[in-house]
Amino acid sequence: MKASLRIDVLLACMALAGIGHGALAQAAEVRDTTVRPLVPAPQTLTPAKGELYFRTVSVQAQGSAPKARQALDAALYALGIPTNGSGSGNGTGSATVRLQLIDDPALGEEGYRLVIGEDITLSARTDTGLLHAVQTLRQLLPARPQRELRLPRLSIADAPAYRWRGVSLDVARSFLPMAYLERHIDRMALFKLNRLHLHLTDDQGWRIQINGYPKLTEIGGGSAVEGGRAGFYTQDELKHLVAYAQARGVTIVPEIDMPGHVQAALASYNTLACDNVTNLAPYSGVEVGFSVLCLEKPEAIYPFVQAVLEQVVAIFPSTEIHIGGDEIKHPLYADFVSRAAAIVDGMGRTPIVWEEGSVATLKPNALLQLWNDGYDIAPAVAKGHPLILSPCSYLYVDHGNHAGQPGADWCRKEGLPLQRVYQFDPAPFKTAVGIEAALWTEFVHTDADTDARLWPRLAAVAELAWSPAGTRDYAGFVQRLDGLRPQLDALGVQYYAEPDLGWNAPAKHK
Repeated sequence: MKASLRIDVLLACMALAGIGHGALAQAAEVRDTTVRPLVPAPQTLTPAKGELYFRTVSVQAQGSAPKARQALDAALYALGIPTNGSGSGNGTGSATVRLQLIDDPALGEEGYRLVIGEDITLSARTDTGLLHAVQTLRQLLPARPQRELRLPRLSIADAPAYRWRGVSLDVARSFLPMAYLERHIDRMALFKLNRLHLHLTDDQGWRIQINGYPKLTEIGGGSAVEGGRAGFYTQDELKHLVAYAQARGVTIVPEIDMPGHVQAALASYNTLACDNVTNLAPYSGVEVGFSVLCLEKPEAIYPFVQAVLEQVVAIFPSTEIHIGGDEIKHPLYADFVSRAAAIVDGMGRTPIVWEEGSVATLKPNALLQLWNDGYDIAPAVAKGHPLILSPCSYLYVDHGNHAGQPGADWCRKEGLPLQRVYQFDPAPFKTAVGIEAALWTEFVHTDADTDARLWPRLAAVAELAWSPAGTRDYAGFVQRLDGLRPQLDALGVQYYAEPDLGWNAPAKHK
């Protein structure tokens, strides 16, 4: 079998193996039953003959890698794999797992190597890279405890295509409880997704405690979209969530949406609205574009913006802070975006604004999040602005898994089936730093519904953001992802039963 053969010719050989697309010439030498699927596909995967059998492991850590060690220990514990202080390799019943930091510039900040031979060796330049190696090992391991473990002998060298691999969750329209966010972060980590963008404020709700402004949560935290959940997060809860995410390689990026999408703030503090505004009640509808901070009263709004952002920055250590800036037309709009971005910049952080904010005067390092497929982003790219790619007709997963599924359809009437998501090509966007799916919650009000909108489509997003274009192939992706269904089940994911995967879901999977 030649490496030059098309990958679809090899699928029959690799259906159960689910191996990545590197070193395909050697694929036939590996027993299909021993190689488990990997998503996202690694840069290179070189199979070797044979398997490693073991019942217990000995962990050896060379260098300080607390995130990777914690993740490895958790994975072994979940599978009931005993650990001991010594032992090595085939025939002894014990295998050594080595975590080692190495000085290899080719791996970058997130790359890793994973070798399974007589033992298991994970190596990287950074703790983050080792953490990714552990997640790959998790996918190779069974999802449930077994008496004896078998792993295929192989060698993987891997690194991400993009540094930003994310998902945005709208907790403003319908609140998501802290326990769900923790579960979601665990699932993100397994697929090497590393940015959780929390849309914390909107017309229907204000979800973050701000000291000095108690009504934001008393009033704004008590509202939600019709049928949705109300609530808010204390600053201590958010600090806990930040630490929880950091330990799993996930950065939480907060968004305070302004100057529009602010009805919850106006209902809480009427002085933020212009004097002629009469609609100052909490809002539970789904229309957008009607609310705005009173840009003609800078003495009222900018102290508020400053105070809110100061506390947001104190909670979230992320380099980037999202300040919204979408779906509003106002003569002072560009001036507001410029001033709000300057406030963030003055705090030592990098502002993110939705694409419309490109009309403002911004530093070239300010990130733009592209959501409107038809928006002419070329002038902003010419200024050097990095892009986060979230085009709605590919990555707005509030849209249905199929045509006609209840929910949003304003961007694409046919919905966003798994294959549609996977077809997105980021290559034309030369300044892109990464990819981010977005889940808005006008029509998504429960944990189960949230799961069914996110999964399995987030797995496709993970592969688009991590795997080089040359390794991506939808037919191969489907087969590899199908093999990871037990992992999703073990994590309690109430995913959509995607027809392309042949998943005839139990009753809980709608």
